[in-house]
Amino acid sequence: MAPHPQYVPDYRIQINGEDLPSALRASVTSVRFQEGRNASNRVEVGLANANLRWLQKHIKGLGFQPFADKILAPGPALPGITADGLFDIDNKLTLAMGYVNQLSDLFEGEITGVEATFPSEGAPAMTLVAQDYLHRLGDGSYARGFGPLPDFLIASILSAEHLLIPMIEPTIIGASTAIAAVNYIFGGTGTKQEGESDLDVLTKIAALYDSEFYVDGSVLYITRFMKEYSPRLTLTWGESLIDFNPKVTTVGQAFGVGMKFTLREIPLDFLVTVYYDFDREAVGIVVLPGAAGPAAAGIAGGPVFEIINRPIGSPADIANSALVIAHELRTKLNNRLTGSGTCIGNPQIRAGAMIRLEGLGPDFSGDYRVAHATHSLQSSGYTTSFEVRKELIP
Repeated sequence: MAPHPQYVPDYRIQINGEDLPSALRASVTSVRFQEGRNASNRVEVGLANANLRWLQKHIKGLGFQPFADKILAPGPALPGITADGLFDIDNKLTLAMGYVNQLSDLFEGEITGVEATFPSEGAPAMTLVAQDYLHRLGDGSYARGFGPLPDFLIASILSAEHLLIPMIEPTIIGASTAIAAVNYIFGGTGTKQEGESDLDVLTKIAALYDSEFYVDGSVLYITRFMKEYSPRLTLTWGESLIDFNPKVTTVGQAFGVGMKFTLREIPLDFLVTVYYDFDREAVGIVVLPGAAGPAAAGIAGGPVFEIINRPIGSPADIANSALVIAHELRTKLNNRLTGSGTCIGNPQIRAGAMIRLEGLGPDFSGDYRVAHATHSLQSSGYTTSFEVRKELIP
């Protein structure tokens, strides 16, 4: 046993609930896990494919047959060592990564592809690809209406159609129910699917309620506030933090986001602007007649406005638009300071987590939200790379 097993990288891959056969595990050259929000997570397992041993009738329905010994030449035949059926599309795959006796479950999904490489020099290789169950919603495109159903029920229907259990935050349930009721009373139109995938519809619903979604196992989460706001770990440059590249930009930044409304019942236009006050570190709101220009809002700091013109068919559209304004403002301000970095492999670094970076000076040290994380285990060791953003508005 290694003298310090806590520093020895390790992983566990199971297919259909069974550990990889020892011969197959010995052929694994790399393991890579990519994670984000509002998109499917992905696992790639690199395999050395000497003598084409793993191409023996491994994908059901694609017509591969076991290779004859002469096809396997010049290497020796490998009787009894195949991956027959193991790499079938839709087989369940789970991944845990970390260190010896300290593995953390990171992924549950299904095999979605197998890639083979036959280079001009060197041994052939294969890559086994798996994605979490969110990928199911991206298959196909449809056109249908959902009538007066609130958006949380539509999201639940989409989840059930793809064998996922919906877990929707109560605030989203309440807001979507109220908006659906107002739409029904005033004859407004609800969410429709117009030649889009189910994932496209789910993305629209999440953006409308300033929320995000992700899959953990067989559960689809749609959430706004169920996040962590205290850092789960600290990375220090020169120690656990290998490198960090921050980026500050004001290109395309909006200090305030406005939307113009027109009420049909009374011919009146008005402009609603939500803005961030950097001096007070607070969000403010200004309501002006629609004839007033954006500059009339007079927001401190010489802001740049993003004006969104959207017609409203019912009072529910005003509520929808208020959520859209808040989402646009938060997205822009929270992308003002971003960065990417690499650290010693740490399975605690997950998309959506808060981490603290230190040793970067007063401008760049502090708490960051992880937007994307990639865990890589290969011959050089276990590392975690990540993209983060500094949240001005949580």
